[in-house]
Formats: sequence, structure tokens, C-alpha cells
Amino acid sequence: MNRRDVLLGLAGVALVPSMAIAKEPEFRIIETATGKEVRWKSMLDNAAKSDAVFVGEQHDDPETHRMELAILEDLHERVGRRLILTMEMFERDQQVVLDQHLAGVLTEDELGKKTKLWGNYATDYAPMVRFAAKNMVPVVAANCPNSIIRKVGQGGIDALAKLPESERRFAAKTVIAPAADAYSDKFTETMSGMGGSHGPAMDPAMLRRIYEAQCTRDDTMAESIHRAMTTGSVVLHINGGFHSESGLGTVARLQWRRPLGHRSTVIQVVPVKGSIKSAAVPKVQATGTYVVFVPDLRKPTDG
Repeated sequence: MNRRDVLLGLAGVALVPSMAIAKEPEFRIIETATGKEVRWKSMLDNAAKSDAVFVGEQHDDPETHRMELAILEDLHERVGRRLILTMEMFERDQQVVLDQHLAGVLTEDELGKKTKLWGNYATDYAPMVRFAAKNMVPVVAANCPNSIIRKVGQGGIDALAKLPESERRFAAKTVIAPAADAYSDKFTETMSGMGGSHGPAMDPAMLRRIYEAQCTRDDTMAESIHRAMTTGSVVLHINGGFHSESGLGTVARLQWRRPLGHRSTVIQVVPVKGSIKSAAVPKVQATGTYVVFVPDLRKPTDG
């Protein structure tokens, strides 16, 4: 019996062919439309019928990243060369260097020297990029450069118009930040709950600029996904959970750019302390197409 057969026979694992979660057999999937528990195969079969699949993560959770790799592998098994991977973790101005790495021109170490990679890239994101390179899956650097985000955070959306074209092209052509909608309300509520300098005492003008910076990321990633789409393609997009939760943020902005015949699947991965089976499902109807609960094995942080 090979390792794949062992995976298929693990109790509680519903048809999981991917090697990515061999060390993590415990998870639970809830379909948000019904609130019912579903199998891995059902979720992946449904996702493969979409033209965009969003996976919302907590950036520092290793179990979530293992799940993401499994989704990538199993989507590829279903759709093959139609798959495109887009990632928040790479910024648009890094695309040329990323392409050189995917083509084998640059090693992973050289990629790190030529771009500013996330601190957990080697352990959490490199496995996805390696899989993509090995299987000729295009990887799109979807995010807006931090240098632009900082300028928007300081001067608001108006700062975009002051950028030289050589820099402006790395942000979405159209960025909107409605002052009163579900996403802005959610953003304000989240920021207010953070406490300290980001809490209720924050200057409203500063909060507005930070929200506009957030929207700049959302619109840029949505535009990047839209540009990547071709006839029959399936785009898998990896981003922080807030960008796709409840079908808001980047998901909604892609829908705005592609209103006809578009279908997105949103998978929200939620780390859980304690028992997966007894985990509460708060507001599951509004979270995403699927919620995937995984064990939260992270050590408590000080403070």
C-alpha cells in the first residue's frame, strides 16, 4: 500500500489525494449555503467549475498553508493546464523576476536576493511556487507594491494620480473606496477592535486613508486576477482572509470587473484551538462558499 492509499483510508479524511496534508489528516469543511459538512472531493469538484477560486488565510498559520498547497495540487489534478495561480504575497513589480525563477533562470536564493519575500516564504509559500514551476502553472504577482500602498496611506487615493506612469501602472487603473458599504463597515469594526493606536481613538481621516490603502490592494489584486483570466481558465488566488471573507473585498471587485458569466468560489481556512469536530461555526452563512476548519497548532504569543 502506497502513501496515497494510506491518505485515502485515514478516518475523517474525505478523498484527499494530495500529499500536502499528509501530516494533517484532521479538518472539517462546512458549505456555507447549507451549513452542512461536506467532503473534500465535493468542495474541490465544485471549485473546479469556477473561473476564480479564492483561499482566505491567516498568514502565520502553517496548517492553513498546508491546506492551500493541497487545494493547488488537487485543482491542478482536475483542470491541468487551465490553472493559473495568483498571489497576494508577490507585488506586481516583481513579476519579471518571479517569471525568471519559474523558468529556472533564477534559483530560490537568487529570487530572495532580487525581491523582498515575506518572512515565512520559504516554509509557507515556496512549496506552492515550486509546485507551479514543476507543473508549468503560471504564477501572477497580484498585489500592489508596498511603496505605493504607503503613499496612499499617507495621502489617500489622490496620491495615485501624482505617481509617474512608470510607478502608477503597478496599481489598479480604477480604485474605489465607498464610504458606506458592507466592506467599509467591516473594516472600521475590525480596526476599532484592535485597540491602541488602531482603536477607536484613531483619527477619522487617518482611518479613511488606511481604508483607501486597503482598497488599493483589493482593486489591484482583482484587476490582476481579471487580466490573468483566459477562456476556460481557473484562477486560484491566495490572500489574507479579510480580502475575500463574505465575498467582499477582492472578490466583489473582481465581480465588478467581470459581471457576466462569472463564478467565484471562496474558501475560508479557519484555524481552531481544541477540537475540530466541536468547533463553533459563527456566521457561517456570511463567511464564504466554504469554511475549512484546521487545527491551530501555533504557540501563544506573549501579550
